[in-house]
Amino acid sequence: MKKQIYKLDLDDFGDDGEDLAYLFFHTTVPGYVFVDDLNHLYELSLRRLDDLPLEGDGWPLYTYRDSLQMVDYYLIERPAGPASTAPHWAPGHKMMILKGEQALNDAEHIIADFSTPLAHPNTGNPAEEERYNILTSYQQAFTPVTLYDINAPAPTSKKVLRERSELEHLLTTIIDLLDLSGIE
Repeated sequence: MKKQIYKLDLDDFGDDGEDLAYLFFHTTVPGYVFVDDLNHLYELSLRRLDDLPLEGDGWPLYTYRDSLQMVDYYLIERPAGPASTAPHWAPGHKMMILKGEQALNDAEHIIADFSTPLAHPNTGNPAEEERYNILTSYQQAFTPVTLYDINAPAPTSKKVLRERSELEHLLTTIIDLLDLSGIE
């Protein structure tokens, strides 16, 4: 009987870089309040970890791994101190990195929730009422959520191109720190 040898090629599983989505939340709501709201809205269990050491400062970090959907969530808050990169990412604003096959779909769902006017639920369901109240409060506070498109065409302005380059370098640094730390 002849033995068959199978070779596992890891390239068949795709590149993790293709399964990333970056959401920017332009809000100064304290991180722990914002995280609690996200946990209620999306049935997450974001938890606080040690600060991420970036640009000589500690950036608050919260994580959650959805084992069923195979999506990792990382919420990072820019600290109040000055930072040399990403000037459009103001102190207190948050960024969520979603990593996994469903990352872009989940990111688009979150954007829709924060930007689409809601009808008041008439079901008497407390969970639906809470969801409505949370999202309505962010919408009334004009909390924009932006999906950062790393594949967008290069800007023509040198200033905008430099800022984009700085932001992408910061995003790469964050991903490298998360990967090197083995944070899930």
